[in-house]
Amino acid sequence: MIGVFFGLATGALFAIGAVLARVGQRHRPQDDGLLMTILVNVLVLGLIALTATPPPWSTAGVIGLATGGVIGSLMGRSANLRAVRLVGATRASAFMTGSPLVAAVAGWLLLQEDVELLEAVGGLIVIAGLLALVRARAAPTAMIEGQATVVDPKTRRIGFLFAAAAPIAFGLGFVVKKWGLLRYDDAVLGALFGTVAALAVVVAIDAMGGRIGQRLNENFRQIPWWFVGAGVAMSGALLTQFAALSHLDAWLVGVLQGTQGIFALLLGWLFIRKEERIDAWVVASVLLVAAGVIMIGLQR
Repeated sequence: MIGVFFGLATGALFAIGAVLARVGQRHRPQDDGLLMTILVNVLVLGLIALTATPPPWSTAGVIGLATGGVIGSLMGRSANLRAVRLVGATRASAFMTGSPLVAAVAGWLLLQEDVELLEAVGGLIVIAGLLALVRARAAPTAMIEGQATVVDPKTRRIGFLFAAAAPIAFGLGFVVKKWGLLRYDDAVLGALFGTVAALAVVVAIDAMGGRIGQRLNENFRQIPWWFVGAGVAMSGALLTQFAALSHLDAWLVGVLQGTQGIFALLLGWLFIRKEERIDAWVVASVLLVAAGVIMIGLQR
């Protein structure tokens, strides 16, 4: 059950991060918040890592954790944040339903993970509930500069492409992180290695594109506190994600993290009411997700 708790906490914390990032994007039209959120991850996790006792060194494990961080924390988050801007936090989060399917296939191929019947049924029920959430959030509206408006079809298609790419990256990231964690078993340092690698890639990309000076100036001349808050929430999510991976198969962590869509909806309804609404589809999705999580918990 402790793994299930950590998995749900991961979904809740990533949802908080997504909503905070969406609010920040209102004030920063040209910035998705990727650099600042990852930088905050490195700072927060680095401070926590000072209290950690490292396990025996494993080069393969550290490389796996760093690679998983680049795939998930950079590629997955970048696609997710861009989708948040284009189609909204809830719809972007709801597309994360695909990550456990990717993780299940990759976990079977790379980690020889088996899927128990009750867990599989519970996972499918959770995914069905989250797909119901996608159905509930299908209206093509978004917030642009604080005003409700209709998103043009081309922008919506691009947004959905980014939203679909995110779970692929996150699903693969789960499995690669789990592979590294099996060889270097430390949740705090594992999360830190991944975020440091992701930050290095972001800085290198911006430097090669000649944007690093502008990016640093934008983020430090006037600090985007909404992105800082998102980074703190995502730091907590990374810690609980690694803790969940220590207790559960990678695909199950993906299923539980997929509840981010439910948490994002509730938070969005509370704080960004012009973007979110509660209806029968939403109630049905919440009930299905709850039933699926209970089934997974009973197996554990």
